[in-house]
Amino acid sequence: MIGEEDRRDHRRMQVNAEARMTWRSSGESVSVQLEDLSATGCAFVVQRETDPGVDVSVVVPSPDGRLAGLERHGRVVRCDAAEGGGWRVAVAFDPEG
Repeated sequence: MIGEEDRRDHRRMQVNAEARMTWRSSGESVSVQLEDLSATGCAFVVQRETDPGVDVSVVVPSPDGRLAGLERHGRVVRCDAAEGGGWRVAVAFDPEG
């Protein structure tokens, strides 16, 4: 049986970085702990549950002032209780950015 990681078109990088998630409908923004990142999505831990299908923006600041940070729009595809507290949220980025 092929595992989920083996079926992905884009390899995910494990990261440990602070980022910001914004709910696009309300403009509310919260700090999140980014756990993984790929060309097509990301996963992070946040302290508030959110529903699948919700449109969000994710901003990852650049660690180097000479480079632009990453900002992508997407939608929540999964939200599960995280080990140790909070919610682990998976986001699929919009193809057009």
